[in-house]
Amino acid sequence: MTDQERDSSSTARPVVLAVDDVPDNLGTLSEMLGALDVSVRVASNGATAIRYACLEPRPDLILLDVMMPGLDGHAVLAELRARPETQNIPVIFVTALDRPEDEETGLLEGAADYITKPIKPAVLRARVRAQLELKQARDRQAREQAWLTQEVNRRVAENARLENRLQVALAVSGFGIWEHDQRTGSSEWNDSLCHILGLEQSPSTIASCFELVHPDDRAALDAGIGAALADRDDIYLDEVRMRHRDGHWLWMEIRGRVISRDQRGAPQMTVGTMADISRRKLADAEHRLASVVFTGISDGICITDPQGHILLTNDAFFRVTGYSASEAQGQKPNLLKSGVHSPAFYRAMWESISRNDNWQGEITNRRKDGELVTEWLSIFAVRDAAGQLTHYAGIFSDLSERKAADERIQYLSSYDPLTGLPNRNLFTDRLGQALLNAHRFTRQTAVILLDLDRFRVVNETLGPPAGDEVLLEVSRRLHLQVRDGDTIGRRSGNEFGFVMANLGQERDAIALAQRILDAISVPFVVADQPLVITASIGISVAPRDGSTAVELLKTADTALDRAKQAGRNTFRFYSPEMDADAARRLGLESALRDALQNNELSVHYQPQISLESGNIIGMEALLRWYNPLFGSVSPVEFIPIAEETGLILPIGEWVLRTACLQTRQWLDLGLIALRVAVNLSARQFRQANLEQVVRQTLADSGLPPGALELEITESAFIDDADAAIAMCRSLKGIGVKLSLDDFGTGYSSLAYLSRFPFDKLKIDQAFVRDITENPVNAAIATAAIVMARSLNLSVLAEGVETEAQASFLRGRRCDAMQGFLFSRALPPAEFEQLLAGNKRLPLGDMPTSAGQTLLLVDDEPNILNALTRLLRRENYQILAASSPLEAFDLLAKHPVQVILSDQRMPEMSGTEFFARVRQLYPDTVRIVLTGYTDLDSVTGAINRGAIYKFLTKPWDDDQLREQVREAFRLAKEITQRGTPHLP
Repeated sequence: MTDQERDSSSTARPVVLAVDDVPDNLGTLSEMLGALDVSVRVASNGATAIRYACLEPRPDLILLDVMMPGLDGHAVLAELRARPETQNIPVIFVTALDRPEDEETGLLEGAADYITKPIKPAVLRARVRAQLELKQARDRQAREQAWLTQEVNRRVAENARLENRLQVALAVSGFGIWEHDQRTGSSEWNDSLCHILGLEQSPSTIASCFELVHPDDRAALDAGIGAALADRDDIYLDEVRMRHRDGHWLWMEIRGRVISRDQRGAPQMTVGTMADISRRKLADAEHRLASVVFTGISDGICITDPQGHILLTNDAFFRVTGYSASEAQGQKPNLLKSGVHSPAFYRAMWESISRNDNWQGEITNRRKDGELVTEWLSIFAVRDAAGQLTHYAGIFSDLSERKAADERIQYLSSYDPLTGLPNRNLFTDRLGQALLNAHRFTRQTAVILLDLDRFRVVNETLGPPAGDEVLLEVSRRLHLQVRDGDTIGRRSGNEFGFVMANLGQERDAIALAQRILDAISVPFVVADQPLVITASIGISVAPRDGSTAVELLKTADTALDRAKQAGRNTFRFYSPEMDADAARRLGLESALRDALQNNELSVHYQPQISLESGNIIGMEALLRWYNPLFGSVSPVEFIPIAEETGLILPIGEWVLRTACLQTRQWLDLGLIALRVAVNLSARQFRQANLEQVVRQTLADSGLPPGALELEITESAFIDDADAAIAMCRSLKGIGVKLSLDDFGTGYSSLAYLSRFPFDKLKIDQAFVRDITENPVNAAIATAAIVMARSLNLSVLAEGVETEAQASFLRGRRCDAMQGFLFSRALPPAEFEQLLAGNKRLPLGDMPTSAGQTLLLVDDEPNILNALTRLLRRENYQILAASSPLEAFDLLAKHPVQVILSDQRMPEMSGTEFFARVRQLYPDTVRIVLTGYTDLDSVTGAINRGAIYKFLTKPWDDDQLREQVREAFRLAKEITQRGTPHLP
């Protein structure tokens, strides 16, 4: 494999094939896999899945549904395993079959994993990621093993070729023969020896022969020949380098014999042979290299004969299996059999070897000590030049060590080894993910960077171990401050970072920054010494301060520098406006702590009005704050501060006491019987002594329990419903009334309402604000009223500002209201005057369906006048509106049977207007006046039932009058048969 191929295989995105016959399931799987860097293919049936699995590039993983028409998941898996090109693709069954035996069957058939529906996205992604990583490891191992197999085969073939060449050379040339005459010092070589050294003729003297010997071998040559000539006849020098004519060196083996000596025993004639052993030396080097590779490779190697008897193993085989070479030799590889795999597994393995001369896959074997070990095994057949099987070779690696190493490397690449927090890389990645989600749901994200002030002094004075101890304690304290879902990371030595995903309000970041500073400022104890450390904090908010992770971190760094320049132990926002908001919040918090003592708080009262009589039936006590420095501060601004700081407890008790005393005074003055409603915050409601506080307040003020109503929001009891129910029953035992405030803005349900002893339900003003024109909010408010009445609860609507809203609510049997339509919240003196004046809300008669009322809607006054003149003689009660919004107000106040509306109006078209009217007032008969150019949209509205008929402009007077008469006849029929559906 070339480097380019390796790079390509490592950088290509994994391919995941999702198979399901339900398109929605495929869409869900694709969306869940979107968070992973993978390419997703989809197939809607088994046949398509098999075809896609065979296409290049082949999938790295297949998510396979089991229950499909035609080929089900089991049949598809069997076909994939039967095909060589797809048999190694891991398959995860994704199915609604959740019985253990179903999962066991899938895994025994060869599935890599088994996931049951409904699918948990985090579980799916984790398992897909694990299988992809395992697949990549297998592919990488396969490439390495393929290379090793190729290299071993190449070396074996090369050695064979070298041996054949050596045999040919020896057969052709034989040995080179030399002859030395010691008497004359002459030398004679035969042609073969001259040819070996590339010489045209033989050296003439013995000295010239020795000059061809390598200088490093000259001493050994002289000693060997000298010894032989002195006391023995045989000469043998196995390795001597001699120079070839072209300058390179040949390894020569020299053999000789003294064939004659003189009378003194001195040699006279010596003959012998020389052979070129350079090729043998090269072969020996090759064999040594192969031996080093065989013994030194980290993967275990086992070589058997064709019958499967082990011939040779390497050191890694012993390390992995525990069997030494002597113990394994002569045995068969099944001594490692674990019993985990079925006979079918081994049959499939040997069928692949027989068919393809190789097999590779994951296998579980048993070590000598009985421990199970998971391996990646490759087996291939070795054949000779004639194609005859000579050996089997198996190469395997211990996957457990590699997996552990990969996991450790992955961990160190993403997490700080000291604190275990995400490091800079993972922190940046988490920030990027948070920004994507925030952009998708139009939310804000805050980045908070924290730097420990003068941390270097700790390391220099107490040593690095003390510094590490401080960092661990800082990490622990920071963990206590963040919310679930937020990210905390260590970006460098003494710098930490936070990602506040889904930031609801910017003041939440202010509160977190202050809590962090307070937590860090608590003295540390290091080496039995108290140590005070402060921190500087920089904050940036997306998308205002940046839309990418790089931009947001850069602006947060800038804010951090500003915090350090400001004297440290503080925080700064990148935005000057946020700095001002932060300074204001801190100032408000400080001032609020003294607000009670300085008599800056007051209670105002907003009247609650009966929609049946128009009389005042009670009031809600509302807290107000006026500070000399900040002026009038909105409760929306200071109540959350009071909640976070715990000041809401003393302030709430003061409000309760003040409201009860004031109400008692008004009752003593002989004013109308009233009931005062006091809000309980979530924190107040959860305090254990709430019942005692209420009892004591009623006793001190002398207010009858029935004149006190406690308003509770859903957030007060959503966390622990059982404890909240017990508290409500305790309060009811006192005799006070309970109401559920802000109904519909949280998790309201019949289950809660039926379990809690509430007396009243309050509809939040968010649903009242556009109740006459918004069908959704109108439906929610109407459903809330019906629900409350079915549970014997009274209903009060907040934020009523118009007569149309009051009429709409009254028509749906809402009991009471409060809002600017009647009065804003008043200080006690003004509210007392309101009571003394006996002010009432003017209420008309309840709308009835008697008579024939026609509503005309057109933004052109001349058209309205013309239509009014034309239809007045028909004795209809005619209402005229110049806009859809004005028409909604009239519909809320009057019973209308027929509506005649223009199609083209600035605020909304006639079809859009009638679409809303159909939901709000389904019994009305709706006619639209339109031009020919608008017929397509009008026809669509007729088909949807929003419009009864349409008339084109300019209209025919007689035809218009007749169509309106027909509409009233139809309206009468609808009323009589009680169905709102138009024909």
